[in-house]
Amino acid sequence: MEADLVEATEKPLSAELGLALTASLALAACGGSESDPSRPALVPVPNPLSDIEASRFLAQAGFGGKYEDIDRLKSMGYEGWLAQQINEAPAPSRWAYGMQLKSNDLPAFQNWQVLPNILWQSIFTGKDALQQRMTLALSEIFVISYSGVDVAGPVKALVMAHFMDLLQKNAFGNFRQLLEDVTLSIAMGRMLGTLGNLKEDNKGRRPDENYAREVMQLFTIGLYELNLDGSLKKDSNGQPIETYTLDTVSNLARVFTGWTAPLQFNVPSPDYEVSHQPMTHAAANHSLLEKNFLGTSIPAGTAGPASLKIALDTLFNHPNVGPFIGRQLIQRFVCSNPSPAYIFRVASVFNNNGQSVRGDLTAVIKAVLLDPEARLAADLTGQAVGKHREPMIRLVQLIRTLDYRSPDGAWRLGNTTDPSWRLGQGPLGAVSVFNFFRPGYTPPGSELAKQGLVAPEMQIVSETSTLVQVNYWYSLLMDPQSSTLRTYNDANGNNANDKKETGLSLFLLEEKMLAEQPAILLERFNLLFACGQLSEGLKAAIMSSINKINIVDTNPAKVESFKKNRVVAMLLMVLSNPEYLVLK
Repeated sequence: MEADLVEATEKPLSAELGLALTASLALAACGGSESDPSRPALVPVPNPLSDIEASRFLAQAGFGGKYEDIDRLKSMGYEGWLAQQINEAPAPSRWAYGMQLKSNDLPAFQNWQVLPNILWQSIFTGKDALQQRMTLALSEIFVISYSGVDVAGPVKALVMAHFMDLLQKNAFGNFRQLLEDVTLSIAMGRMLGTLGNLKEDNKGRRPDENYAREVMQLFTIGLYELNLDGSLKKDSNGQPIETYTLDTVSNLARVFTGWTAPLQFNVPSPDYEVSHQPMTHAAANHSLLEKNFLGTSIPAGTAGPASLKIALDTLFNHPNVGPFIGRQLIQRFVCSNPSPAYIFRVASVFNNNGQSVRGDLTAVIKAVLLDPEARLAADLTGQAVGKHREPMIRLVQLIRTLDYRSPDGAWRLGNTTDPSWRLGQGPLGAVSVFNFFRPGYTPPGSELAKQGLVAPEMQIVSETSTLVQVNYWYSLLMDPQSSTLRTYNDANGNNANDKKETGLSLFLLEEKMLAEQPAILLERFNLLFACGQLSEGLKAAIMSSINKINIVDTNPAKVESFKKNRVVAMLLMVLSNPEYLVLK
């Protein structure tokens, strides 16, 4: 089978494909409409009439879907589906699940290899696909990382699991509450230095400025003043206007002093309950100096909690937040380069959900997904439409679309962040607070750069990553049981492995039944994975390769194996192709 698979995928795995992939993904931009940007009202869009329209929406709003999901969406309509998803019971607490695993498997837990499994489980199994997708999107704005949350022992995994719980809890809530919960979380406190941050003293000590800087630059207002449509405001010399200065950072940093938690760093804590509680305030360590920032003045002597409220209210009400956050959510769900009119409409909903409420994330995500530019793109085959699918989103689509099963319910995918043999991406797996990629990233020297467009996800795309990921998909399709197991040190410090029977199982019963009808099988994958966006030329090339894989033999066992070879080869060619990788 290996020789057949190599032949069937020779072109998609060649160096030429890497160059073609880079060129194709450089076109992953959302074309702007000619809508009047002064008109924030959303144009009603018709409900999906075709399977392709439904599949595309499910890929944007969640992780794709099976045939029954497509039928359900067509029956319910966009609004009905969104209402059902918003009211769907959320997945169980990751923290509680982590506590359960800690009790059952402490040696592995102490190596915190269990953390990715805790994070993956809800994403793979939750009926609340939109909430899980929103949680992931928020985790790429409010970023914490394995290395940045330097908490020792099992508490580290629990602290990070609770951080994801906070994002999930606020996914359909209000941005102001989300901002406060993130700010007071132990995970972010360790990531950016607010936990244990001390006031100034007469020996030259100054408050840590990390969080003060990043809460502005990355979490709320960005570097430059914006119009409601996301365009830069300019001064009298035509230059962008900075939102803050070094003095702003120094003053705001005083707000984030005095916050603490009963943890000793580099010492495992026996108190696991602390891992899902917010930081508390120690008044003696809070700066009582006057704090002046962003047009707000907090008088000298103001207590820490009161100072924090004023600061977060100021950030939340800054006019930049709507377009700054709105644009990033559009990028995570729909397209890389939303038009000014699209950003304007989403930012307007952030500012006012129609009931004079600011920061309503339920209204915002509906505005993102139901905008005419999301639903009524005029030319899905054009060069300026869509976005590149992130590796971890593709992984979730694979697991949820095919019949994968976890015997013990633990979903032991493990850490997928190593780019040398896995995805280079996974929940909470970014190497820094700047995420896996930047919202404004443009591949240098690309066609995209010439057009003045961006493709954030391209920052983690290369010929090497393409080949590595195809190999990973191959392992998940051919032998998932072996490729989804952890290695760790046991209680005695010896190397240990999960039992093989605890790995994932994959059942390709329906797909193998279609192996003798490859054209039908290809249309199945085209709809469920590529949203019907594979070109006729590409489908013809895939069919030519697939027909070279023999499925005839007198031995029934070999026939079953040959059928699986066909299914896997075809799916790999779909999953590795730019026409799938760019969701238009």
